[in-house]
Amino acid sequence: MLAPCGARCKERVGAMDRAFFFAVLTSLIWGFAPAFEKLGLTGKIDPFLGVVIRTIPIAVISLVALVVMGRTGSLTTVDPKSALFVMAGGVIAGLLGQFAFYSALKTGQASVVVPIAATYPLVAFVVSMVFLGEPFTWQKAAGICLVVGGVIMLK
Repeated sequence: MLAPCGARCKERVGAMDRAFFFAVLTSLIWGFAPAFEKLGLTGKIDPFLGVVIRTIPIAVISLVALVVMGRTGSLTTVDPKSALFVMAGGVIAGLLGQFAFYSALKTGQASVVVPIAATYPLVAFVVSMVFLGEPFTWQKAAGICLVVGGVIMLK
């Protein structure tokens, strides 16, 4: 019989459950977005302009939410290094990645483009091991193989 989990273990399991919930929620939300984006990109709009138009309401809504929540002061408490890393991620994913995605979505089928673009876990898997020192596990590797295998089947 296994020993009781203990408070620290329960905290960890709770955090993983929360992370899993938000990961699934992200998947559902991001699963709907490409349909709207594909519809928008079928008109007279180039991919870069699409990224700019997409970004405007995100910035406005985010700033309004920050004010409504009374958290504008928290901007001054963020350390510069953290802010730079988050901004770099935003430029890489939100500008460059979104531009590449819209360029593919403009001319390709969403049912093919989206799954191919969704192979980014393979890149994240390697980057997280090399740059973040996260451990390699066969479970993670198997999951990545399933994702990549699914994309190959769509091609």
